[in-house]
Formats: sequence, C-alpha cells, structure tokens
Amino acid sequence: MTTHTLPETPDTADIRKQLEQRLEERLTLLQDLEPRALPTIDPVAYQTAAAHRLTIQQISVALNRLDAGTYGQCERCGGQIAPERLEVVPHASACIECQNHAEAA
Repeated sequence: MTTHTLPETPDTADIRKQLEQRLEERLTLLQDLEPRALPTIDPVAYQTAAAHRLTIQQISVALNRLDAGTYGQCERCGGQIAPERLEVVPHASACIECQNHAEAA
C-alpha cells in the first residue's frame, strides 16, 4: 500500500501547526504527570494521564488524516465535519451527529 502526502495549502499548514502544537502541549503535560500517575498513588493524575494519552492518540490520527487528504471527513458516515466543530476540536474524527450517536450508545 502506497501512502502519499498531498501538497500543503495555507489552510492545511495552519491546521498541521495547530495540531502539532496541541500534541506537544499534551506530551509535555503527560510527561509531568506520569511519575505520580498511578491509581494507588494519585488516582486523579492517573485519570488525567489516561485522558491525555487518548487525546494524543486522536491528534496523531488527525495528523495522519491530514496527510491522507481525509481531514475534516467523518470517519463514521463519510460526511463533512462542520468547520465550527473542527475549530473547537481540531482532532475530531466524527461529525456532531455521529459523535452524539456514539456517546448515546
């Protein structure tokens, strides 16, 4: 399977920069939390670290979608994710409707 990176436009370059910045912020926060993020030592830090790991994974997947040219496309229904949603959650992989269905299940 060959993978190709689409040429970056000013919009995709800005999105990439924003995603990479958020990824770096989360990695730094996780690095600070990990020494005490054990359920028996600090359960709050443990849960917070888990949330950061999930977000790091989601941001990495969003960067991969950007490379593949599918950024902004809902992974569930194939429709477009509203630009307003991506502005608030740039690593979103589902449109609002699909996300609501997933959360309700």
